[in-house]
Amino acid sequence: MSENNIIKLSFVGDIMCEKPLLNASKKKDGSYDFNLVFKHMKESFSQADYMVGNLETVCAGREYGYTDHIYNFNTPDNIIEAIKDSGIDMVATANNHCLDRGVQGLKRTNDLLDKYKIDHTGTFNSREDKEKLLVKDISGIKIAFLSYTYGTNTQINKFILDEENKYMVNLLQPQNTKIYSEKESKGIKDIIGKVLFRFITVEQWIGLKRKLNMPYNHPRSDDSMDSIDEKYLKNIKEDIKKAKDQADYVIMCMHSGGQFNKEPGEFSKYMMKFMKENGVDFVVGSHPHIVQHYENINGMPGLYSLGNFNISPSSVYIIPDGKPEYGIMLHLYLNKEKDNTELIKASFTIIKMVEDKKGHIEVAPVEKLIKDAKSEDEKKELIKDNLYIYNRVLNSDIRDIDILSEYEIEL
Repeated sequence: MSENNIIKLSFVGDIMCEKPLLNASKKKDGSYDFNLVFKHMKESFSQADYMVGNLETVCAGREYGYTDHIYNFNTPDNIIEAIKDSGIDMVATANNHCLDRGVQGLKRTNDLLDKYKIDHTGTFNSREDKEKLLVKDISGIKIAFLSYTYGTNTQINKFILDEENKYMVNLLQPQNTKIYSEKESKGIKDIIGKVLFRFITVEQWIGLKRKLNMPYNHPRSDDSMDSIDEKYLKNIKEDIKKAKDQADYVIMCMHSGGQFNKEPGEFSKYMMKFMKENGVDFVVGSHPHIVQHYENINGMPGLYSLGNFNISPSSVYIIPDGKPEYGIMLHLYLNKEKDNTELIKASFTIIKMVEDKKGHIEVAPVEKLIKDAKSEDEKKELIKDNLYIYNRVLNSDIRDIDILSEYEIEL
């Protein structure tokens, strides 16, 4: 907690609810309980002066259908209750799932966050909301939080914002607007796909391919620069400038970066440099579903991806190579002297998602899991994985490290 003008900001990655967790969390009375997910993280969360997460689902209400597709989400309201109870103060909402139930899902999610007094930014219910930046005064230090996403999964949810409601989502680039109708076809594979998926789900198809030892997914890197649009870059510049005028320190929550790719792609690298050139003080990345490295971009520190907070490791599309069941909790320590605010320390806690056979998930610091390990083999595996994630974050090749609650990042 804050002392001697020092404040601690902490961040976790993708807060999700896929089908395994959704089914496991349903109670006999039809309600849902997600508190187990956050149970072991409450103590860590409480040590921050301000705790931030990335909410990668909407809460559109039961009438719009809860999650029944591996790439399209709608979660019961109880997850917002659990987020609030855990000690998370703010969530970034600009991500590729923010329109999974259209405008109505986006708006209702924001209303629910307001109801539970959870700060949020990245998606907006009105133009007036869009104009109000999220600036928090924490022990006399004003922090501005911005949240932007590369896209909104239009190919899956088929929802494209029209000119009147484009303000609703902070976008790094234009939405992908090419959506094929039932009558259109991109080729023979698409015709076969349309017929096939009338009889089985995408999830069943991927599961079958896994059983047959066929390739079922592959890492995707965001290397394409084709969608970079000066109009969108101008909007981001204006937001950053407003943030700098109102705050001592500007943090960009940036949702981009491919999927299951260990190294960031060219688009994310470009956007990192763009953020530096326009005055952002720190970039906190999300979306790849695995941890990517920290980098200092010409004096601006940033992390390309914190990884997941609570993905379901049993989801059939998961690529295990990059250890998506591990994520990190980032900590920024800021000090203000007169008119100068300085990042004096950055560190990270390695966390793991532990899933049982029913689909329940418990997230915990790896340090705790090592202490509680039931066997020497389990302990050794955790220590090995802890070192792997440490080296990924710092882009290093250290052979041995102590088991700590926080690992410092050299600024």
